[in-house]
Amino acid sequence: MISLTLIFISSFCQSQWFVDTLHVGDGAVLNNVVVVFDNGRLSQISPNSARSDDFEYVADAHMTPGLIDAYSYMGVEGNTLEESRESTASIHLSDSLIFDSPAFSFALAEGVTTAYLSPASRNVIGGLGCLVKTTGGQPASLFSNNVVAELIEDAAALKITLGGDPSYGNTTGSGKWTTTYRARRPTTRMGTVWVVRREFYRAVEYRDLRERGQVPFNPDLEVLTRALSGDLLVRVQARESHDVETALRLQEEFGWPRMIIEEATGSHKISKMIARKGVSMVTGPAFDSAARSIARGPSSAELRLAAMPGQICCEDLHNPDEEHDEEHDGEHSHVDKESGRLALNPFVLDLLPLVAPRYDAAPGLSRGRRSEAASTTPALPALLSDNGVRFAMGSAEAHDEPLTESSLIYQIRRAVHWGLDSKQALAFITSIPAQLCGIDDKLGFLKEGYDADFVLWSGDPLESTSVPLVVAVNGEVVIDNR
Repeated sequence: MISLTLIFISSFCQSQWFVDTLHVGDGAVLNNVVVVFDNGRLSQISPNSARSDDFEYVADAHMTPGLIDAYSYMGVEGNTLEESRESTASIHLSDSLIFDSPAFSFALAEGVTTAYLSPASRNVIGGLGCLVKTTGGQPASLFSNNVVAELIEDAAALKITLGGDPSYGNTTGSGKWTTTYRARRPTTRMGTVWVVRREFYRAVEYRDLRERGQVPFNPDLEVLTRALSGDLLVRVQARESHDVETALRLQEEFGWPRMIIEEATGSHKISKMIARKGVSMVTGPAFDSAARSIARGPSSAELRLAAMPGQICCEDLHNPDEEHDEEHDGEHSHVDKESGRLALNPFVLDLLPLVAPRYDAAPGLSRGRRSEAASTTPALPALLSDNGVRFAMGSAEAHDEPLTESSLIYQIRRAVHWGLDSKQALAFITSIPAQLCGIDDKLGFLKEGYDADFVLWSGDPLESTSVPLVVAVNGEVVIDNR
């Protein structure tokens, strides 16, 4: 189990660190560096300095900017998406986001301090994604000790989904299904593209009429006109290579000045075409479901517990005067002789989160990946990089569970193993996502004047044995594992 020590220090205090190795975020590495954080900002950085006892110091540690997850579903559940319409462009994900989701704690423990959160994929135009810091928000519940995310941009991008996800479960409305919201289009890939074209041609007409004062205000079409003008980033989820090609054609047809393609698991097939178009990408998770991304297999004790869990409440309890099968329940529980109640072994309590039922944070994702990601390869980041495609990496729903091997730092290590240049690797989870998300003026780098978001690692962050020792957000140490 992950054990976190939370320490809250006023962000107005000054802290000074001596770091053996500092990763700026753009591939540059500095040695023997003094870093001064003041009022939540990095105020001074002095390379090739001498160490003093006045500095915070951990031998052989590496400091990086806080990791930025460029494509995540932390705090996003199925009921955050309005599926009764094909286009819900003006809906803000932030209005229904679960800001105190445990996912933010898990991500913070892996060094992720900022994330772009995407609407789910079960309608064609899913609304407006948002940017958050994984901690720093105000708790909404008096009874929760969870880390609370802080909203930093509530309309960061417009989500469009191509492929099979938006049409999954829809019907043309015959027979008994005529009363359900699923009795609607699209029911095919062709229908999905038709919805995109219909809505954007409506937006073009609306924009012209609106300028002449001939139509009333329409919030959905207002959002689409912002996408047409380039005021709003368009992010298109497209996995298979032919869906990526469709996204490129739609951009050319409507002239979207700013577009990012998400997941794109088959994009290596057309990576040269993508590079020629100058379109940026955010790769998706390393695996297609949380159940397949546990870092280790279950132990025999976990399997026995899952098959035959012990009593955890007060029903069907043993009478202390009656005999019971100690061989059967002794390993996982025991009967308290004073109360007569069955109590779980503390070891079993630690295992419960590992065998508890899992939920699909964003409906359609795991099913869609199983059907659309057959051609994916772990060498995708290296292939994109080799062909000149500008991209960042995202974890999707990987941080919804602890102990996953799809966490952001794991993915970049895996990408390096499969050929990505190790000297530039950290940029794909720090400075480049900051640039793609439009926050590179304050995040993604360790530079003077930038937010004091950093991670101190026990060793080289790309090594599998390295773990976050200290995580700070806005100059406040929120995790200290020293």
